Amino acid sequence: MAVSAKHLVANNSISHWPQITCDVQMEPPAWALYERQVIDALNEAAIIFYDQYVEADGTVTFKERYEGGMNSSDDLYEAFRGFSLFTALGGSDEVDRRHRHVWEGITKQFTRYGQIYREFDSNWDWMHHGEGYVSLYPMGMVEPNDSVFRNRAVHFAAMYIGEDPEAHNWDPKLKIIRAVMTGSRGPKMFWTKRDWIPTNANLVYYPLPFYDIPGVDATTAWINDHPDNDQFAKLVKGMSDRMAKGDVPINLTSTALIANAYLYTGDSKYKKWVTDYIRTWEKLTDQNNGITPDNVGLSGKIGEYTGHWWGGYYGWAWPRGGTDIVLAELTAGKVATLLTGDSKWMNLARSQMKVLREQGRIYAGKAEEPSEVQKNTSSDLMLGSYRAGTPVIPRRHDERGWYQYIPEPAYPYLNLWLVSQNEEDWQNLQRLGEAEINLDGKLSDSDLQWAYFVKGKNPGYAERAFRSDLQVIARKVELIQDEHGFSETWVDNKWINSDPMVTHNLNRFSTGGIPIHVRGEMLHSQVRYFDGSRKRAGLPPDVAALVSQIDEKGINLELINLSVSEPRKLVVQGGAYGEHQIVSVNFGRSAKVQGPAENPNPRHESTGDKTGSGSTRIDGHAFVVNLAPGSGSSLRIELKRYSNKPSYAYPWNR
Repeated sequence: MAVSAKHLVANNSISHWPQITCDVQMEPPAWALYERQVIDALNEAAIIFYDQYVEADGTVTFKERYEGGMNSSDDLYEAFRGFSLFTALGGSDEVDRRHRHVWEGITKQFTRYGQIYREFDSNWDWMHHGEGYVSLYPMGMVEPNDSVFRNRAVHFAAMYIGEDPEAHNWDPKLKIIRAVMTGSRGPKMFWTKRDWIPTNANLVYYPLPFYDIPGVDATTAWINDHPDNDQFAKLVKGMSDRMAKGDVPINLTSTALIANAYLYTGDSKYKKWVTDYIRTWEKLTDQNNGITPDNVGLSGKIGEYTGHWWGGYYGWAWPRGGTDIVLAELTAGKVATLLTGDSKWMNLARSQMKVLREQGRIYAGKAEEPSEVQKNTSSDLMLGSYRAGTPVIPRRHDERGWYQYIPEPAYPYLNLWLVSQNEEDWQNLQRLGEAEINLDGKLSDSDLQWAYFVKGKNPGYAERAFRSDLQVIARKVELIQDEHGFSETWVDNKWINSDPMVTHNLNRFSTGGIPIHVRGEMLHSQVRYFDGSRKRAGLPPDVAALVSQIDEKGINLELINLSVSEPRKLVVQGGAYGEHQIVSVNFGRSAKVQGPAENPNPRHESTGDKTGSGSTRIDGHAFVVNLAPGSGSSLRIELKRYSNKPSYAYPWNR
């Protein structure tokens, strides 16, 4: 391995960047072979999925007319959420090209249906906005210079930061979002039955939002609109009066939409909006004795319409409970950390996990006490379905107190630890991992399996995970190719169930990236790659990458070029958006190390020996690895996380 290190300059050439040249042949490890098989399979599966369900004009094969109330395009956008992300990770450019085409088609299709106005959902909540627009953000990573999607990013953000005269979603004085249902037509302050069709049929399977609405005593009210006793109308009226107006924590998911505009433009106004909005919820949480309230009125008062700190939309009681609040706070915390470089923004989500943890316990496996049983409705999960020794936390709260205990999830702690490298967060992960091992003799949760892997405690997990992905992709492709349904009978989540783009493990192992939750998150990773020869996003052909260790100071990265004839030029960037400064790189398995006479730049000191190890200073946001055919190496990359201004811009254009 030869090393040359030069000034990292902001021009369109990478020839002046720090260079590491790997020219030692090595036998391909199993994980590398499986990783490239997954990439090949996804390249093929994406086209099969697209060709089966997308028309020539980019619209999706679906109903001629769609009466969706507020229920809109999110499921169709979501079905393609893996397309551009896959290209950003190393998939073909064609997959991203088709994604942009179908995005245009879906937008026109749902404009015709009546749900989309000015290219954005008219009125919907940020759980569903988040699900739909999770597929929007990766486009900037693939092609930051696409003016159409750049302009969309600015236009969409304007609807929430107070710059769109048709969409008064933002209260600039109180720094709150003014309603639960928002969008391109502004806040929707009142709800009608029509708004909830056909969503009402699904809500039969959830608890009632309130148990004191006169004439409504069962969830069948959602579908009972008999003219002599219209329970559906009573239910919607009761919800509208208490839930429609004012802010709710799920709206924190909107921070990713604002960050999307920032990553295109670098305009500080977006960063300010994000931090202002999170501060609002931090203050509300402080006012409520450390528990995030799930509703605040238009005056800024907690419980203005419900009379309680609980009872809001996507809140502590309905429809799924407080885990939705934590997810929104995690999304916002990661966005704010990315934009500001300060991980203190993760504290809001961390504090709510502490609240739940303090109300939790280790399930003993004995029958519930009568008082506990009464806290569970017929549609709630019962503790009896879990085994003794399972750590459980409550996810609901109402006038009955805390209830509906569920297994304590690892995902929040994984996010907290990866962003902040906080030891307490790791201890919580380890606590849950030890509980799983005690119960099953092994880890079963995929987040825990990966967390242990990057701590060196779960060897072989990468190849096992990739093998599993190949099986899932094959099953999905078989399902797609066996399609024989009639589109007029399909429901709007049809394509999500068929989507073959399994990218979680490719993201985890290649970039050290946090799995992207479908609720509107962006990619947050240790590194990201670019093809230095073709000047495009993603791993070059034949190259496999594995982040095998993550710790407070940096990462261990394994690289290999599986081509037996072609060299590859790999650009390694710190973080998904260049936010991490790469301080230095230590390397192994080198053939040679460049001598002092060959290194004219004394600022970048390179040291090494003839036996195959060395180091070089980088002090920049990216460096180049030249991989000879069949070569590979192990790199130790020291990172200074969140110290650079993040951007979608290609690393050679920064």
